[in-house]
Amino acid sequence: MANVRSRSRLFLFCSESVVQATKTARASWLRYWIGLTLAILFFGGFLVKSYWEERVFNRDTKKLLAYYKNVLPGSMHDGDEHNARYLVWKYRGKKTKLWRMLEKKYEHPVLEIHEWPEPEEKSEDAGEEQNLDDETKEEPKDEPDL
Repeated sequence: MANVRSRSRLFLFCSESVVQATKTARASWLRYWIGLTLAILFFGGFLVKSYWEERVFNRDTKKLLAYYKNVLPGSMHDGDEHNARYLVWKYRGKKTKLWRMLEKKYEHPVLEIHEWPEPEEKSEDAGEEQNLDDETKEEPKDEPDL
């Protein structure tokens, strides 16, 4: 008799119509997919942000290296990628200040990578020796082997 009473109480709390059960199931399904979509967008946003920041960081590093290469060729900073990466990291969020400081210090505008002139190729004559003593070189004579 006790079992019958507990079952009847169970039916009292779960006495949901078929229509109501369908609505509840649909709302539950919709809530699940909306939550899943929002979670993907939230964490995907961090992924996109990380990718974009890394891309901008690399672009600015190349820009700084190109600046040093064209304005200060042969200097300590020319080709020093470690120093360039440090400066870009140090001035992250303040890149206009970095570019202004460089322009002021070296009195040359900071250009984009593609705006710098192409380096001139060395001519083929540069590899030959020039005789500045006006002496003719005597070519060694081939002696027959004995």
